[in-house]
Amino acid sequence: MRTWLSGLILLLALGCANVPVATAPLDWAEADESWSILVTTTDEDGSARVTRIWMAVLDGDGVFRTNESRWWANLQREPKISVRHAGADHPFAVELITSPEEKVRIDEVFLAKFGGWERMMFSQPRGETHDNYGRLHRID
Repeated sequence: MRTWLSGLILLLALGCANVPVATAPLDWAEADESWSILVTTTDEDGSARVTRIWMAVLDGDGVFRTNESRWWANLQREPKISVRHAGADHPFAVELITSPEEKVRIDEVFLAKFGGWERMMFSQPRGETHDNYGRLHRID
């Protein structure tokens, strides 16, 4: 029991450690090799919300889709976000995508990246889109 508790405390301490802000731009080609990324948004009460999301790259930018979630509500209130990659947080602003044509382009890069998983997780006919899409733009 004591070993399990010690391990849990260490895990929590590591998860709460300060993460440095990146000094170099995020390499999206490298980040795109992962299925998901960690993003941090700010809840209404000011606390940080870390969320793992699926992402893909379109035209050199990170893009994502999501359902109605707390972190999506956070983006609508405050579009600043950080992306954790290679041990550092990269600051971004999120552009909320409303164009149907752009949503279809994002769907296509998700389909190319995730293949069968994409069809299983998001069972919509091709050409039909979800509601919540975003594109990440680096804040300098």
